Amino acid sequence: MIATIKTQPQQIRKLDTRKDLLPVADLIDLCFGDQMDQDGRDYVQQIRRAARDSRYLRWMPGAGEQISLPLHGYVWEEEDRVVGNLTLIPNYFKGRWYYLIANVAVHPDFRRRGIGRELTETALRHVQEHNAHAAWLHVRDDNFAAQELYRSLGMVERVYRTTWQSGNFPIDPPPQEITVTRRSNKHWALQRQWLQAAYPHEVIWNMPFHPAKFEPGLWAGLLRLFHDDQVQHWSAIYKGELAGVVTWEPSRHSTDLLWLAIHPSLQQETIPGLLAYIQKIFSSDHRFQTNYPAGQAEAAFFQAGFERVNTLIWMEKRFE
Repeated sequence: MIATIKTQPQQIRKLDTRKDLLPVADLIDLCFGDQMDQDGRDYVQQIRRAARDSRYLRWMPGAGEQISLPLHGYVWEEEDRVVGNLTLIPNYFKGRWYYLIANVAVHPDFRRRGIGRELTETALRHVQEHNAHAAWLHVRDDNFAAQELYRSLGMVERVYRTTWQSGNFPIDPPPQEITVTRRSNKHWALQRQWLQAAYPHEVIWNMPFHPAKFEPGLWAGLLRLFHDDQVQHWSAIYKGELAGVVTWEPSRHSTDLLWLAIHPSLQQETIPGLLAYIQKIFSSDHRFQTNYPAGQAEAAFFQAGFERVNTLIWMEKRFE
C-alpha cells in the first residue's frame, strides 16, 4: 500500500525578492520553457536581472503591490527548495482593482500533491482580502487538468483568445479587390466600433491596448508626440467601402503589436490583405504579433503567413 503524502499549508509563504527570484525564474523556465515565446523568455530574463540588482533588492521589500514590475506572489518551499510558484499582478482599470494570477508552476517531482490548488486558493483569498473586484487567469486550451482545477475553485470561463505571430512562412497573395491605403480620419468611427468588438472590456484591462492613442486629429497627435507614442494605421478598401483597419505599434519586446479592426463579415478577405501589406513595407527580419478572438478568421491568418502561438482561456472569479 502506498502511503499518502499530505501537503502542509504552512509550506506556502509570500515570495521573498531577496532570495526567491532566481529559484522562481528557474522553476518557470523548467515548467514552461518549451511553451514560451520570445516575450516569455524575456520576462524570465527580466526576473534574473532583478535578482542580480542590489539596488532593486534593497528597495523592493518596502514597495507596495501596485508597482510596474510584477514580482509579488507566493511560493511553496519544501526540502529547502522552491518547488511551487504563483505570481500576482494587480491592475487598476476604470475605478476597480483586478488581479491576474500567473506563473502557476510546480516542479515535476512534486506534482499531483495539491500544491497548485493550495497556491491558487491562497491567491484567491489574497485578492479578496485586498478588496479587488475580481481575479483573472489564463490557461491554455489544451491544459484540461488545470481548467478543471480552476473551475472547482469558482473560476468561470469568459473569453477565448488566440495569439498569432508572423514567421518565415509563404504568404498567399491577398484578394485583388483589396486596396490598402493610409487611414483617413473619416474611418475612425468604424474602426473604433470594430475594435470594441475584437477587444472587449473583459480582456483589455490586461493588454497594452490604449485606443485613445488611435484617435485622429491635431490634439490627439500632439498628445502622442508628447508621450512618444508611435502608432501607424492602414485601411483596407473592398469594393469601394472600408473593410478594416490595422494599427502598428512598436513594442519593447521582440515582436511589434498589430491591432485589427475588421468588418465582421469581411475578415477572410481583409485580414490577408492588411497583414501582407504590413509585412511588405517593413524589413524582412521584422516580427509581428496580434491577439484575436479564438476561432475567428484562422484561415486568413495562415494565408498571411502567421502561425498560432497559443489559444488561452480567460477565466474570472468576482468578489462582491
